[in-house]
Amino acid sequence: MFFARIVACCLLLAVLPACAAGRRAEEVNAGGLSLENLAGRTYYLVSMDGKNFADANAPELGFTGEGRIVGRACNRFSGTAQIANGMLTAQNAIATRMACSQPFLNELEQTLLDMLQHGARVSLEGRQLTLARDGHSLVYALPSPKP
Repeated sequence: MFFARIVACCLLLAVLPACAAGRRAEEVNAGGLSLENLAGRTYYLVSMDGKNFADANAPELGFTGEGRIVGRACNRFSGTAQIANGMLTAQNAIATRMACSQPFLNELEQTLLDMLQHGARVSLEGRQLTLARDGHSLVYALPSPKP
């Protein structure tokens, strides 16, 4: 009987984390995205307004465990991130102010900073993070796992 209880407890401990992981995925897909889901991750730009972006030095967007959002295109920026009702905003944002050598990067930075200041619809599907506002869409993705 004692052995059966130990086996039952071990099985329960093995199953509970899987249940929690499944619930977390459902919450993200159902619009329950939170900074907790993004913490410790850095995403790289894949496309802007449907135009693919392929560059070894892709602009990045990251989230710290302390509720901060950080990023880089040709300038670096950071701010205090918040997600409420499916909208991502950044308050107290600061950024360096160098002119970008590529006009596309100037446009990207302006679009992203405007989204973060006024709020962007945010969604996470698998490894892909999408921000959208006023007809603009920025798609970021986690790097592919290394074999």
